[in-house]
Amino acid sequence: MTVTIIMANYCGADYLAAAIESVLRQTHADLELIVSDDASTDASPEIVRAYGDRDSRVRLIEAPSNGGPAAARNRALDAATGDWVAVMDSDDMIHPDRIRRLLAAADRLGADMVADDKLFFGDMPGAGGRTLLGQLSLRAPLETDLGAFLDAGRPGSEMPPLGYLKPLMRRACIGDLRYDESLKNSEDYDFYLRLMLNGARLFLLPDPMYLYRRHSASISFRLSARDLRAMIDSQDRMRETLDDPTLRAQIEARRGELVALLDFQLLVDAIKARDHATALRQLARRPALAADLGRIALARVRRKMTPQDPGRSALALAILSPGEHPTPGDMEPLRAPALPAPGDPWSEAPAAFAGRLSDLSARHDLDVTVSGDDALWSFWLLPRYRSVTFDAASAAGTSGLPLP
Repeated sequence: MTVTIIMANYCGADYLAAAIESVLRQTHADLELIVSDDASTDASPEIVRAYGDRDSRVRLIEAPSNGGPAAARNRALDAATGDWVAVMDSDDMIHPDRIRRLLAAADRLGADMVADDKLFFGDMPGAGGRTLLGQLSLRAPLETDLGAFLDAGRPGSEMPPLGYLKPLMRRACIGDLRYDESLKNSEDYDFYLRLMLNGARLFLLPDPMYLYRRHSASISFRLSARDLRAMIDSQDRMRETLDDPTLRAQIEARRGELVALLDFQLLVDAIKARDHATALRQLARRPALAADLGRIALARVRRKMTPQDPGRSALALAILSPGEHPTPGDMEPLRAPALPAPGDPWSEAPAAFAGRLSDLSARHDLDVTVSGDDALWSFWLLPRYRSVTFDAASAAGTSGLPLP
């Protein structure tokens, strides 16, 4: 079963090698990686070519001009040959067992789309320490219908934003469907939604196997007025294709919240440009924007008053499989949850454990000891570490997982 991983890239040379290496160490080896470079001006193409010279599974597509992430993904989709397709960003990483487990779970569940949890990490304050689906406390696969997906896409929803997921998708369900190239943001959400409107079944897994890097250049953090207008236009087009009044009402609710975000962004743009007349008109038209400004100003004051990060300290960490005895000495023991078969329920929700690893790696230079197969699987959730030692059983490779 061949899997195509499509990776859009624009000037991602700083993180690209780590992303590619995480793909090439997959336990499911029948895959191809298509890096769709969107006219990068850094060393990205050279990095991809170097990996392609060593491994024929790596392919490079170069665009003559920058067209945005949706256009880059469409070029990769056009070239994909796999039975399944997975989307990955060029600054992220994936667990070595990710593709194997997603395929097995999809087969067991009869899924057309299967998405694991995303573990946040990064160098920014507060970038790590949690997962995207952590608030759901998942222990077993959860099928998500259109209504739940639409609700999760609203800016004011209490559900986690499912458009941030990076599912494995059955290529036969994708067919000729492509990303909306007018969207520079939320293009994944729009694409997944249209797949589900065409009948694709989506399951969420508790397994936190996608490592999502958050940094100051992350495009997901930036919503310009132009981005928001494109998202509103997309909602309008989609609403016209729906006959179900409940789904139309959900689309309309999301549209209303996007309009409110656009009004706020126009106010911020006017203030930054010192266009006081436009700013006053925006406030007169929507007085509630003043409260939004106040909340942002208060948040900035609180950030400035927050004590500065004292810096990274050394920490000896022992990741233990269930049943393993704590390592003697001054190591901090951390018990890994038992790894179930793909698609089976976990004994405990793994999101909290993954978030703990992410938080520790952000605050400490970790010297890690790994004991047992379950611990080895969990070790690969660490975004970074200084050194690692494996016990004899883990080093023997009985789990099928690679060692660094």
